[in-house]
Amino acid sequence: MLVIIIKFYMPKDFFDDSQKISRELSSSETEKKKINPKDIFNQFLLNKRIFKNKEALSSSFVPTEILHRDAEIEVISNILAPSLLLERISNLLIYGFSGTGKSLVTRYVAQNLASLALDKNVNVMPIYINCRLENNDTEYRLISNLCTVFGVKVPVSGLSVNQLYKRLVSNVDIEDKYLILILDEIEKLIQNAGDGVLYSLLRLNESMKHAKISIIGISNNTDLKASLDQRVKSSLSPVELVFKPYNAIEIENILQTRTKDSFYTDALDESVIKKCAALAAQEHGDVRKALNLLRVAGETTQQSGRVKVLEEDLDKATDILEQNITEEMIKSMTKQGKSILYSIIVTARSKRMGKVYSGEVYDAYIKISDKYGLKRLTFRRISDLIADMDYNSLIMSRVKSNGRYGRTRELNIAFSPALLMKVEEILRNDLKSG
Repeated sequence: MLVIIIKFYMPKDFFDDSQKISRELSSSETEKKKINPKDIFNQFLLNKRIFKNKEALSSSFVPTEILHRDAEIEVISNILAPSLLLERISNLLIYGFSGTGKSLVTRYVAQNLASLALDKNVNVMPIYINCRLENNDTEYRLISNLCTVFGVKVPVSGLSVNQLYKRLVSNVDIEDKYLILILDEIEKLIQNAGDGVLYSLLRLNESMKHAKISIIGISNNTDLKASLDQRVKSSLSPVELVFKPYNAIEIENILQTRTKDSFYTDALDESVIKKCAALAAQEHGDVRKALNLLRVAGETTQQSGRVKVLEEDLDKATDILEQNITEEMIKSMTKQGKSILYSIIVTARSKRMGKVYSGEVYDAYIKISDKYGLKRLTFRRISDLIADMDYNSLIMSRVKSNGRYGRTRELNIAFSPALLMKVEEILRNDLKSG
């Protein structure tokens, strides 16, 4: 073996100088890394404001006027009107894609009802409950929170659900009163507590002499009623109302109204609203996503010190929201949820990213669940998880009727092709990790 050793001889000053330069560079880099939050805060306060009222872009904001939902407002108002005479009203199930105004319209009508009831001195109480929140996702928590609304003290533990119901009734049924329970994302309550909770709530009408209860359920799942137990369906006997997606022109009108409240004049380039409306219209008319896009675009513009939101800011906001939200949602999913989403992607790829159907996904899911050692879920449970993915805009779905052959769910991937490879990688790695 021949080993060749080559030695390089450098002047002593070279090393001294190089070390000095290295120290200077390190010092310079250290200085650059010294960021004082107060400087950022002060600069932010000095920058010209572009937001007049950012809250007007949030999903919880209820505007004084709601556009393009007159028909739905009329239907809900007519259903609720007899409650002002304390007459029995129909239960109501409201369906529609995310961001189509279901919650907004229902809360708007309920607020007007409560206001008029107060003026007329009629005891009508619309109570809005979001069942997705952890403190409302089980029967015990839901009834416990209802008790709290009426000033009933409930221990954290130690009571049965039946005891909670008795406490609720004893405090509610003391005078003529109409409770209208608005259960938003009702499918989450049913998923966690079963549909028996609806039956129990409605049965309270039989045990109360003075008060009455009716339910308004809001859901993305148009199959909700079909999935209920027969006795629950019979007790509920709901009127059903479907909110159709907004089109691009309607979304543009809504955004123009909201931006007048949320942004200062001339803070938005004219093309931004049109583009934002077009993007939202492509994704089943989701106004909530459009408002979120405008908010993030405004924030990134403000952070850069500029005073006008441009189309490029909207593009950046789209990437930020899609990547961050999609990745976080997928990482937080259960193994079963990940395996179902992976099954949808695998099936879509086999069809060159065309439409896939729930039956095809189930076949792919069986193979994938077996491959990764997961317990097989029932088709109904998979349908529930797919509905969740639809709500969170990971997929888009619609129920397709096949006449006498029944119905099937048609699915599409909702995130961009640019994210697809990353999503697949996350899913594969998480499923392999066991």
